[in-house]
Amino acid sequence: MINYKSKLLPVWIVVFAILFGCTNKPEGGNWSIQEKGNEINIRAGILEQKLVLSDNGFRTSALLVADENMLKANSDEISFSIHKASPNIKPEGITYSSESGVEQSNAEQNQTDALSVKKAKEGITTNVQWVDSMYVAGKTFADVFAFESHKISSPKQGVKRLVVTFTSNKIAEDFLFKINYEIYEGQPVIRKWVEFKNQGSQWTKISDLMLKQLDLGASFSQATLLTPAVRGVDPSMVAYRNEAATTGVISVSEIPSKTRHLSVDGSSGYNPGYFEWVLGPGETFESEPVFDYAFSGESYKTVSAASTALDRCVEKGFTAFLNKYILKPVDETKNVAPVFCTWTNYNSNINDKNMREAADIASEIGFECFQLDAGWSDTGPDGGWAVSTTNPRAKEFPDMKGLGEYIQSKNMKTGMWYSVFINEQETDISASEPGLFSLPLIRRAGGLGLSFCYEKSRKKYVDEIVYLNKTFGATYFKQDLSNICYGDIARGHESRTKKESYLRGLRGLFATQDEILRQSPETWLQLSHEIYWETPGPAADVAVLKHVDSYHASPNEYWGAGNRKTLVDDTWNFDVDSLKQQLRLGAFRAREIMYNHRGLPLERIEIFGAATTNYKGSLSSDVLDRQICSWLMGSPLSYSGDLTSLTQENIKQYRNRFALLKRLNQQYGIYSHFQYSGVPAPTDEDWHWWGKLNDDGCGAVVVLRGASGADSRSVNIPWVNADKKYTLKALFSGKDLGEFSGQQLHDGELNLSLHQFGQEIIEVSLK
Repeated sequence: MINYKSKLLPVWIVVFAILFGCTNKPEGGNWSIQEKGNEINIRAGILEQKLVLSDNGFRTSALLVADENMLKANSDEISFSIHKASPNIKPEGITYSSESGVEQSNAEQNQTDALSVKKAKEGITTNVQWVDSMYVAGKTFADVFAFESHKISSPKQGVKRLVVTFTSNKIAEDFLFKINYEIYEGQPVIRKWVEFKNQGSQWTKISDLMLKQLDLGASFSQATLLTPAVRGVDPSMVAYRNEAATTGVISVSEIPSKTRHLSVDGSSGYNPGYFEWVLGPGETFESEPVFDYAFSGESYKTVSAASTALDRCVEKGFTAFLNKYILKPVDETKNVAPVFCTWTNYNSNINDKNMREAADIASEIGFECFQLDAGWSDTGPDGGWAVSTTNPRAKEFPDMKGLGEYIQSKNMKTGMWYSVFINEQETDISASEPGLFSLPLIRRAGGLGLSFCYEKSRKKYVDEIVYLNKTFGATYFKQDLSNICYGDIARGHESRTKKESYLRGLRGLFATQDEILRQSPETWLQLSHEIYWETPGPAADVAVLKHVDSYHASPNEYWGAGNRKTLVDDTWNFDVDSLKQQLRLGAFRAREIMYNHRGLPLERIEIFGAATTNYKGSLSSDVLDRQICSWLMGSPLSYSGDLTSLTQENIKQYRNRFALLKRLNQQYGIYSHFQYSGVPAPTDEDWHWWGKLNDDGCGAVVVLRGASGADSRSVNIPWVNADKKYTLKALFSGKDLGEFSGQQLHDGELNLSLHQFGQEIIEVSLK
C-alpha cells in the first residue's frame, strides 16, 4: 500500500501554502483571514484562531482571546467515522406492521407531566451492514484526506467566509468535505460548519461527528452553562473561562435537541448515540453550525455581588449578536404576552360554554391571548385527547368559528393546541404508498405518531395549522407531544437508519414551522419540550429559536393548582397554607428555570405555568404579585388555572398589574431586556433582583425578598449610565424613591424595605 503520510502530505502542505500565498493578501483591521506558510490565521476582533496543516492533520494550534491562548495543545478541527454499506445498495426501511414499537400513556411525577412508555424489543433487521469502518482524526485524517482547494468570499456585507476543501485518497474514494469558517465585522465571533459530499458510487455512512475539540489549558478549564443540561440533553451554550471570568469564549451549538453534544471539556458536535447520516451516490450532508464568541474585561466586586466580564457580555454584545445574526426575529406587532392557557384545572374538559365564561374573565384581567389547549379537537374513533384533527368536537364546540370571533371581540388573540398524533382508524395503512406515520408504530390514545421524515406528512401538518389559522382566526399555536425521539425507519420515508431519523425528524419539524410562517406570517408558533424530544423534554436551545417564536421549556409544573385536572369545587380539601407555599415555590421555579436559560432571549421562553387558581385565599395578594414579578424575568407568557375561582380582588389586581407591565413594555421595551450582572443570583431565602432596562438605563428593576434577610437593604443598579440622572418610583407601593445619579445607583445608595416574601417593581426613568 502507498504510504500516503510520507508521499502525499508534503505535496498537500506545499499546495495549501502556495494557494493561500497567491490569493490572500494580508488585510488591514481586526477582522481578517490571512495565511502564512501552512497556517491560516482567522481574526475576529479580540478572538483569533490559528489553524495549522501538518502530517498530524488539520488542527487549531491556538485560540486566543485578547492575545491569551486558551489551549494547552493543538486541537483537532474535525473528527468523524466513515462506514461502507455491504452490499453496496441503498438501505431500506421497514414496511407496515400492526405491532407497536412504542406505547405511550399519561403519567404524573412530582407536580410534573410525565409519560409512561413501553418499548418493544429492538429486532429490526436491515438489508445492509456497515463495514470497513474508519475513525478519522489527527494523523488518520492526514492518511485519508488531502487538501484540495480554498475559497474566501464575502456572502454579504460585513461577512467573510473561508471554505477549505479536502478530498479522500484511494482509501475512501470520491468522498470530499468542506470546512466553512465565517466572521462578522464588529463581532468577536468565529462560526463553523462542515459539508460532506459523496461523489462516488459507494453507499457511505458518517457518524461520531465532532466539529470542535478544544484542548483547554488549566487556566481556562472553568465552565459556565448558559442554557441548562437536563434529562440527558446537553446545553447549547457553555462559557469556557478563567477563574475570574474576565476572559474566555462562549461556545454555542446550533445543533438541535438530543442530537447535540456540547461538553464542559471543550468538545462540540453531534451526540454519537443519536446521530449518523447515510450518503448515497451524489448526496450531501451539511452540518448545523457551531461558534465561539469571545469576551474580555474586568471582573469586580459590587456592593452586593460580583460583576464579571462574562455576565456583562451575555447581557449586551452576545445577546445582540444572537438576535441579529442567528435567531429568527420576532415581529413586535405579534406580541401575545400575557398568555392564558386552558390546560391547568380545565384539562381536556373544555367546551363552548366554559370557554366563553373563561374568556370573559381573561379579557377582564387583560390577557392578550387566550389559548384553547387539548380537548377542543374531534379525535376520531376511540381517540383520546392526545390525538388532533382540524375538526372541533361537534357537541362541545358547535360553533368554533363563532368562539374564535368571540375571543377576538374581547381584544384577545385566539390560540389553539395541536399534537403530532393522527387517529389510527382514520389513517391509510395500505401498502400502495408510504404511510404518514412513523415506523415502528408509535401509539398513544388511539393515535399514531406523525412522521416528520416524510414530505407528505409534513405537508399535512402544515396544511392543518394553516387551515386553523384561516378558518378559525387562530394566530397562536402550541404544538405538543412526543414522537421524533422514538425514531422512524418507514420504507419510503427519508431516513435510512433509526439514528439518522432523529436529526431528519427535527429538521423536518423545523421545516414545517418555516413553511407555516411563510404562509401565515401573522401566527405565533410555540413548540413544547415534548414535541422537541420526550416528556418531560429538553431545555430551550439556539436551534429551536431559529424557527419558532417561543419555546415551552420543561417541565410542566402545577405548583399550587390543587387538583390540577378539575375546577375548584366542594370536593377539594387542601391545606391553604400548603397551597400558598406551593405557589411561591412555583414562582421561584420559574425564576430559576429562566435564569438557567440566561444565554437566550428570555422573553421567548415559556415557563408553564403561573397558576391562576384560588382556593380559599391561597392566591393571596402577595403571592399574586410574586407570580407577576417572577415571570417578568422574561415576559408573562404562560398563565393557567381555574379563572372562575378568582375573587374580584384577584381579577382587579391581575388587571392592574398586567396594565402596568403593558405600559412599561410599550414605554421601555422591558420584555426584551434582562440584566443580572453584579447582583445576587435567584434565591427564595434572601434578597435578589434583576434589571429590565433599555440602552438608556430606563425600564424596570424587579426586587424580591425570600424567607429571610434583613427588612431593608441597599439595592445597587449597575446597569444604568453612570453620568445620567434618574427618577425612581416603587410601583407596587406607589412611593417615589427619589432622584439619583447613575453612579449613586451603581454604588447602592438606593435603600428599599420589604417584608418576608415581599416584592417590588421599581420604575427607572431619566430625570
